[in-house]
Amino acid sequence: AFINIQDYHLALVSRMIKRKKPDAVTAQFWHIPWPNPEAFRICPWQEEVLDGLLGNDIMGFHVQHFCNNFLETVGLAIESRIDYERSSVTRGGLTTLVRPFPISVDFDDIDRGSAEPEVAREMKALRTEYGLTDELVGLGVDRVDYTKGIPERFRALDKLLEKYPQFRQRLVFFELGEISRIHIGKYQEINDEVDRLVESLNRKYGIPGKPLIHYLKGRVPPARLNAFRRLATFCVVSSLHDGMNLVAKEFPAARGDNDGVLILSRFTGAARELGDAVLVNPYAVDDFAEKIKLALEMSGPERERRMKSMRATVRENNIYAWAASIISEMIELKV
Repeated sequence: AFINIQDYHLALVSRMIKRKKPDAVTAQFWHIPWPNPEAFRICPWQEEVLDGLLGNDIMGFHVQHFCNNFLETVGLAIESRIDYERSSVTRGGLTTLVRPFPISVDFDDIDRGSAEPEVAREMKALRTEYGLTDELVGLGVDRVDYTKGIPERFRALDKLLEKYPQFRQRLVFFELGEISRIHIGKYQEINDEVDRLVESLNRKYGIPGKPLIHYLKGRVPPARLNAFRRLATFCVVSSLHDGMNLVAKEFPAARGDNDGVLILSRFTGAARELGDAVLVNPYAVDDFAEKIKLALEMSGPERERRMKSMRATVRENNIYAWAASIISEMIELKV
């Protein structure tokens, strides 16, 4: 049997499977960043979690950096033999290969969907609903989470408009924020902070009937989401710490017009693949503001060059290539 296990909720499953069926080949993909050893050592169940994960034949992460963190964590926390050259761990007679598998999106599906007539109708409806004529449109698409850097992007917008008043009333920003886990204190805090910043910036820069930031809470239907992507002058992904961040790949996939600028945090896995995005450190607010200015003033040919390059990358390294790479590694173990 070949068994593919997804995400951290099932950290103990592979070891349970191996006890019942030792000859099964299991691979697990960890969809969130693996922290450094110092951070992980506070986990009260670190030995149980690591032993469970090392029941896998293959352990997959988004990027090599997370693989390295995992190997270092294992080396410090539990008895095992680590082969750094082969990127593997042997424990209890089982060897686990530790590999990067950068996850992606279904490029063709998003590309086709964004070209549908319904999306064109939604774009027209959005222009009418929000009074958009020749405005510069910014876009953020996030689960409202303290790792996503939403307050940082709003502070960068504030700094931009303070320093460059020529963009006031010309710039409008849409934040599509899906509320998440507000029963947890930290999530409630970030929700409250985002609300406060939106209110403050709209009071500071908005005019009656025309706020700077439209904060739309909840899930957006696919056609309308693609319409927002197509309308955007720039899209901001400003995560403070992230695995891959598929929003960064969905934006170029939706831009069959080869226009728009992606502003992307250096702390996302996607930044390693999408080198033609405008890369930012979301903590560096002044530089972040300058990068937004760069996106707003970028020439048409330069926007087209960058977007074509990013679309080619996402088209080639799509979700099917990601799945195939994991399955291929599993099959090789049995050859």
